[in-house]
Amino acid sequence: MAWAIGPCLPAWVVLMGLALTGRLSWTAAVVACALVFVLMAVLVFTRLADFDRIIRYAEDLLVNPETPPPSLYTSATAQRLLSGLMALRKLWNERRDDADALAQSRQDILDSLPDPFFLLDKRRRIVSANAAARTLFDLGRNATGLMGRDLAGVIRDPKVLEAADFALAQNRKAEAQFTLPAPVEHTFGALIVPLAITARDGTTLIVALHDQTERLKMDRMRADFVANASHELRTPLASVLGFIETLQGPAKDDADARMQFLDIMLKQANRMTRLIDDLLSLSRIELHEHTRPTGAVDLELVLRNTVELLDRQIKERRTNLSLVVPTNLPTALGDANELGQVFYNLVSNAVKYGGAQGRVDVTAEITASRPPSMPGRGPCLKISVRDYGEGIAREHIPRLTERFYRVDNARSRELGGTGLGLAIVKHITNRHRGALIIDSDMGKGATFTVYLPIMPEAKAA
Repeated sequence: MAWAIGPCLPAWVVLMGLALTGRLSWTAAVVACALVFVLMAVLVFTRLADFDRIIRYAEDLLVNPETPPPSLYTSATAQRLLSGLMALRKLWNERRDDADALAQSRQDILDSLPDPFFLLDKRRRIVSANAAARTLFDLGRNATGLMGRDLAGVIRDPKVLEAADFALAQNRKAEAQFTLPAPVEHTFGALIVPLAITARDGTTLIVALHDQTERLKMDRMRADFVANASHELRTPLASVLGFIETLQGPAKDDADARMQFLDIMLKQANRMTRLIDDLLSLSRIELHEHTRPTGAVDLELVLRNTVELLDRQIKERRTNLSLVVPTNLPTALGDANELGQVFYNLVSNAVKYGGAQGRVDVTAEITASRPPSMPGRGPCLKISVRDYGEGIAREHIPRLTERFYRVDNARSRELGGTGLGLAIVKHITNRHRGALIIDSDMGKGATFTVYLPIMPEAKAA
C-alpha cells in the first residue's frame, strides 16, 4: 500500500513511512532522505542558474541588442524561454532597422531640399535641420549635433524668433524677413508653419527659409532701370518740346534761330532713337540669354566689317586704328550679328575716348587659358580693344556694365552715349558663354577683352 501511494507523495515522506513501519532502518532512511535532498538541490540550482542567465540576458538586451545568448544546461523550459527572447530580439532589431531606415529616409528627403529647413519642438528647440541649413549656418555635417539647441542660437534675428513664438502661441502660420551680413549679405524670407499634430519626435514647427537676395536685387534693378530710362528719355524730349514752343513763339520768324534749333532738335531726336534702339536690343538679348548660339563666326570678317562701319567716325576723330588678326584664327561659336554689335560698341567707345593720341589697337588671338569667369575648359579666342586715353579709375570698373552707369555723365551725353553699350556687350558675351574683362589705369588708357569659345571641329566641318 505504501509503494502504491509513493509516487503521489514526496520521496522523504515515503522513506520516513517505511522507517516507521520497520520495513527500512532509520539509518538507511536518513541517508536516503539526505541523498534525495541533495539531488533535489542540485536539480533546482541547475534550473535556477539557467533562469538566472536568461534574466541577466534579458537585462543586457535592454542595453545592447547585440548581446550574445547564454549557454544553458538541461532545462527544456529555460531553453524555450531563451528561444522566445531570441525571437523577440530579432523582431526588435528588425523594427529598429526599419525605424532607422525611416529616419534616414526622412533626413535624406530634407537634405535634398535646396532651401534651408528646420524642424522645431514646442519649446522652439531644434529637432532636425537639412543639409542646406547646416551649410548656410556652418553647423557641420551631422544634424544630430543640433538637437536640443534653441533656434535663437542659430538665427539671432528678433523678427524670426517673434514669428516662431507667434506660430507656437496662436497655432497659425507666420512669416518674417531677415538678413545675414556675412560672409556675403543675403536676405531670407522665413515661413514658419505649425503642425496640426505634434510628431512623435516632438516636431511642432516647420521653419523654411528662402533666399530672396536675387529677387530683391532684380526688383531694385527694375525700378532703377525704369527711373533711368524715363530720365534719359525725358531730358531730350523736354529739350525738343522747349525748342518747338520757342519756334512757335518768339523765334517764329527768326530764320537763323530756326536752323540752329532744328539742328539741336535733330540731335536730340537721334539720341532718343539710339536710346530706344539700345533698349529694344538689350531686351531681345536678355530674352534669349539662356539659349546659347550655335553658329560658326569668322571673327576676322566681323572685325573688318566693324572697322568699315566706323570709318567715318574714325576719320572725323583722326584716330589711328590698328587691326591685327592672325591668318589661322579659328572660327568662333556664336552669332555673327550679336558679336558684330559687341565689337561695334567696344571699338566705337575706344574711338570716342581714345584721347589726344588718337590711337586704338584691336587684336585677336588664341589663348590657352580661360579667365575664371568663363565656363568650360581648353583654349579659347581672345579679342582685345585698347585705347590710349585718360583711362578709368579702378573704383568705376566693376560698375561699367551696369545699365546707364557712366563715369562722366556730361561727357558721355555730349559724345552721344546712351549708357547701355557695355551692358549690351556683357549680356551678349554671357549668352555666348564667354567673358568680358576690363583693365585700366589712369593716364594709360583702357583695355576691353572679350573671350569667346572656339567652334568645335566636328561642327565647323
